[in-house]
Amino acid sequence: MKGALSRRSCLGRALSALSAAVLPPSEAMAGEAVPSSIQAAVPADVMVDYGRFLNRRDPLTLSDFSGPHSRRDVVEVVLLHQALALGGWAQPLEFVDMPSGERLLREISSGRLICSATTYWEQDIAGAGPGVMLSRPMVQMGEFEAGLYTVESNRQALSARSLADVQALSVLSNRNWVVDWATLEQLGIHRRQHVTNWELMPRMVEAGRADLLLAPFQATPDLSLTVGKVRLVPIPGLKISLRGTRHYLLAREHPQGFGLRSALDIGLQRLLQQGVVRKAYTQSGFFNSKTASWARL
Repeated sequence: MKGALSRRSCLGRALSALSAAVLPPSEAMAGEAVPSSIQAAVPADVMVDYGRFLNRRDPLTLSDFSGPHSRRDVVEVVLLHQALALGGWAQPLEFVDMPSGERLLREISSGRLICSATTYWEQDIAGAGPGVMLSRPMVQMGEFEAGLYTVESNRQALSARSLADVQALSVLSNRNWVVDWATLEQLGIHRRQHVTNWELMPRMVEAGRADLLLAPFQATPDLSLTVGKVRLVPIPGLKISLRGTRHYLLAREHPQGFGLRSALDIGLQRLLQQGVVRKAYTQSGFFNSKTASWARL
């Protein structure tokens, strides 16, 4: 790899809590050394918001997923830790910031990093080769709905009320986001611009280089999304359904990859059965009652 990857401690003092929570009591009481950490991949912007959202709280005891900086991928990091603890995983995770989804796939496919901390479409890993495994699905077919986000000053975009209106607008996406790109193509939205960096997209919309981008709905009162210093709002009354299932990604080539997948799937099954996953997605705004009556394009 070129250059040093930016590393962040994933839980701070909660790392020791994670290890103690899953180690057998006899081992914890014996005072044995905490197992060394392993590295997981997380998008850089998610890592920043995850730290702000957590605000020194222990993710293992977190039961309220609402509040500032909560969003789908942020709560997925919390759910990852809770699932691993429930599945009996003993080693703490150290996060490695990823500048792009393409880099994340390479690091996991090669086995250098053991898993992703957020979920991805099953279709997104088509080009990653056999080195990437999937967890059990977190988002089921038909559950993912996205808003068409723009800036408040773009009156043309905000006045759109039909698919024909949206087809006249320009949209930012990433052709490596297979589901997003294919959905826009199927909807007849031909003015698509490929941008590799998510954090650049809101700035381009603000600068008028495109009209809108797709994003999950937010838990904010007005459904607004803030990325850096850019505030975006959804076109009211319209939404897009993205078809597919979303999973955590795991490294087949990592020596502990299969063990982590087993623990993760056990824990995820329990969280799903307990309704914790739905609760987290609802409180983060991803499953959003405010948009239930909006028209699907």
